[in-house]
Amino acid sequence: MMSYVDQELTVEDMLADPIVQTLMRYDGISASDVRHTIDQVHQNRIEKQANDDARSSHHNRLHWAASNSLENRLRHNAA
Repeated sequence: MMSYVDQELTVEDMLADPIVQTLMRYDGISASDVRHTIDQVHQNRIEKQANDDARSSHHNRLHWAASNSLENRLRHNAA
C-alpha cells in the first residue's frame, strides 16, 4: 500500500534524494549551484519588493498631490 506525506519536502531533502542527485550529476549541476540559484532568486525578490514599495509610495504621493490640486481648482472655480 502506498502512503502519502502531508508536508512538502525541503530543498535539502530533495537535494539528498538519490534520484535527484543522479539527474543533477547527469546535467552537471551541483547542490551548491541549486542553493546559489535559490539565494539569487530570493535576493531578487527582496529587491523587487523594495522597488515596488518605493514606486507605490511615490505614486501615492503624486496621486495625493494631483487630487489635492484638483480639489483646490474646483474650490477656486466654484468661488
